[in-house]
Amino acid sequence: MKIVTVNVPESYLDSIKRLVGEGGLYPSRSELIRCAVREFLIKELKMVNEMIKFKDVKVEEFDDKTHVRVPITKMDENNEPVREFKTYKIVKRLEY
Repeated sequence: MKIVTVNVPESYLDSIKRLVGEGGLYPSRSELIRCAVREFLIKELKMVNEMIKFKDVKVEEFDDKTHVRVPITKMDENNEPVREFKTYKIVKRLEY
């Protein structure tokens, strides 16, 4: 994993503190943020895939510059978590 530094408003940190640790939903801030980013990527990339269907865009072979792989955890037949990856094409990069 890579380390990423992110500046967030103090109000976000207060909310994160409530969700982390003893009695919280997440064991650490890092895990909460990883989950949030993963869910965001899944949601956004599903939307992009739907846009591609309507624009009749052809998907080329996988390329690191034009595609992204998002980890997904599913349950197998024994109700055990299994990590898979979904691949999505990047249609447009956002400019800030």
